[in-house]
This record gives sequence, structure tokens and C-alpha cells, in this order.
Amino acid sequence: MSTPYFNTPARIALLAPAAAAWLGTPFMANAAVPKAGVSCQKLTGSILIATGHLPAGFQIPDEPMSWGQAHTDSLLEKFMAENPDKFAPAAMPAYLTAQPGDVVGIHFGGCVHHCGLVLDAQGKFIHCVRSRAGGVQYSSLKEAVFMRMVKKIWRPVSG
Repeated sequence: MSTPYFNTPARIALLAPAAAAWLGTPFMANAAVPKAGVSCQKLTGSILIATGHLPAGFQIPDEPMSWGQAHTDSLLEKFMAENPDKFAPAAMPAYLTAQPGDVVGIHFGGCVHHCGLVLDAQGKFIHCVRSRAGGVQYSSLKEAVFMRMVKKIWRPVSG
């Protein structure tokens, strides 16, 4: 049976510094270089590696950045479904149920094509936004836009 990975105060405490190291990093498609460039899925994966949930060298797949604008099937949902030993679906709505360490899937275009990582029980999460004022930033699951657009939650689990 799987148990949530971020189930102790010590593991939860690893999230904030791992996330903060990426703040201000600009968006760059399929990159993962702190302060140089990162995409949303690579940011989330890099933090999960830094906190010990994913093993060093775990490969987060590249994604076509325009996928969500032309498709209704989500590559992110497919990846999560292919890794049930690492991620378990969690109950919605995210602004009420998300826990530290959860990955949130955000509907963008025609499918869930953006993600972020929840940092605390109040719904603060980190993600990388592709826009002029974007890059890595904190947001809240309680903001109206995210209350509407967050469609999936995956909880990191361990054996």
C-alpha cells in the first residue's frame, strides 16, 4: 500500500527551500537550470528530486509547449497514470484538499497542460508561468482563476 511521501514535518520542511531556489527563474521550454530557465513540469520534477521523492536522474519528459492549445488529451495526465508507484490521484477541489507536496494539474487550452507544486496547507503553490511578467512564482489555490482551472491533484507516494 502506498503512503503519502510528504507525511512528516521534516519532509514538508524540505519543500520551501527547494522551491525558493527557483524563484525568479524565467520560463524556458523543457529546461531545468535554476536562474536560467525552466518549464512547469521540469520545475515540479526538480523540486521533487531535490526533496527526495524522486530519485536523482529521474527523467521528467519534455512536452510540446503548444500541446494544450491543439489537443484535449493531456500528456501530464498520461505521465501521472504511467507512474502509479510515484503519484496517486487525490480528491478535488484543490483549494480545500491539497496538501504540501501535491502536484496540481491546471487546465490550459484544451486539457490539463500546466502544473505546480503545493507548498503549504493554505494552498500556496509554485509554478512557472509563460508570459512577459512570468517565470517561477508563487500563487494560491484560493485565487479565483486557480479555483476554476485546477482540475487534477496527484499526491506523491512511496511504497
